[in-house]
This record gives sequence, structure tokens and C-alpha cells, in this order.
Amino acid sequence: MTGTLDVPGCWSGPFNLNPDFFAAVPSAGTATTPTNTDALQIRIQNGGDYETFSDGLAILVDDAGEIRGDPLPDGTPRPSLLNQTLVVALAAGVTPPGVPIEPMAVPSIVHASLYLDRTCRTQNVALYALSAVSLNPDGTCERPEGGDPPLNCGAPAATVPAVTVPAAGGADAGADASPAPAPEGGASAPVGTSTIVFQSLFDGNPNESNAKQRLTQATFEFFLADPRDICPGGLGPPPRCQGHLVGNFKFYFQAGVPAQPFQ
Repeated sequence: MTGTLDVPGCWSGPFNLNPDFFAAVPSAGTATTPTNTDALQIRIQNGGDYETFSDGLAILVDDAGEIRGDPLPDGTPRPSLLNQTLVVALAAGVTPPGVPIEPMAVPSIVHASLYLDRTCRTQNVALYALSAVSLNPDGTCERPEGGDPPLNCGAPAATVPAVTVPAAGGADAGADASPAPAPEGGASAPVGTSTIVFQSLFDGNPNESNAKQRLTQATFEFFLADPRDICPGGLGPPPRCQGHLVGNFKFYFQAGVPAQPFQ
């Protein structure tokens, strides 16, 4: 899991997470909502310490069953999204302060963030994988020699649709339907879109005995940014890219020893 980061006062340049800790935490199911249609949290980390003292990636899948193609509780079949390119973005309804919530035709069901609580100990650093970030003119996220250029918040003369990735059947798999305004003057700024492809996904059953159903495997490309780093009201180009990470992971779920319950 390598790439580049641009975090003022902490890190600027090549970055390698070197993860050695992998975890999948399914949410508890109910009689009407089985575990295989619930959310799944994936944590990929350097070291096994608490998140508040570590560097790592946190990935949230809103509905693992939707990606796996598991049928709904009433038996309604669903197509599998395995081996499909899915857009990674903020959760629907989550926007920076002062930015209105806009409807999305197909909200993303995968979200990711990078935390650097060990590397950037004096800061609370979290960068988020977004569906659209502003790249440098050469298509990179590296900090230019003159420092990070400010966003051009002038009234845009044109708009450039956010980059989307088609899924099976031609639909956009979790793509943000909102257009990304172009800089003043009508020039199209390069835009990066975070994506992930799951080859396999844990079914969420902590007592699963089938190894194939306990496997989680994926490849990803994340364009990271601070969603608050935008023009007032969100009118202007998307946030400036502060990180670009590519990588893959593959691990099997194994239930750990439960903690002592509270009485």
C-alpha cells in the first residue's frame, strides 16, 4: 500500500503503510436483517495497537451482502458486485459545514479514510477517499515546489462531470452524480476518483466454517483529501488531493477471543 501524501506539518512525499494487522468487524444482525446484509468494517493497519496510536486505513462497507450478491431477507435475488469497480466516497448525506446536501443518483456503498495517529502525533490527521479530488496539472498529488496552490474559487465558467466508473450493465457503481465545477476560465482541471474492486468479501458470520466465505480480498486506488478544503458553499473545484494510495489486501476472518462481558 504505497503512494504519496501531502500533510502540512507532518508528511510530504512517498509513503508506504507496510500493514501487518488486518481486521473485519461485522455488525450484529437481527431476525429481519441477517449479518450478511449488514455493514462490515475493515481495518488495515501498521501494528496492532489502538487506532488512536496507529497508522492505518479504515474501510466501511454499508452492505456486504449487496457486494457479495446475497439475496435479500425476503429471498429477492441481487446481482453480485464482486470484481466490479466501485467508486469510494463520503457517505450519503455527509458534507462539510456550509455545503448543501445534494441527492445522488447512485450513492456509494464503500467509504474509506486514512488515519495517521502515530506518524502525526501532534495532529489529529484523517484524510478521506473521495469520488472527486483536484489533481495537479500533471495528474499527480505531489506538492509543487512553490507549495500547495490555493483552489480557484472564482465563479466557474464551465463544469466538468466528476469522473465515474461504469459497473456491469453500464450503470455507475456508487458514482457521485454531482458535477465538479471547473476552474475560472473554463479550463478542465484533472480530477481523481477513488475506486475499489472486491474479489471476495467475508459473509459477516463470526461462526462461518467455510474458508471461502471468510475470505476478504480487494485492490484499490484511493485519492485522499480533506473534504473541508473546498470553496465556500462547495462552489468551485473539488478538494485538493492530499494523498494517492494504491494497494491490495487479502485475509481470512478468524474470530478472536471475546472480552469479558460487563455484568
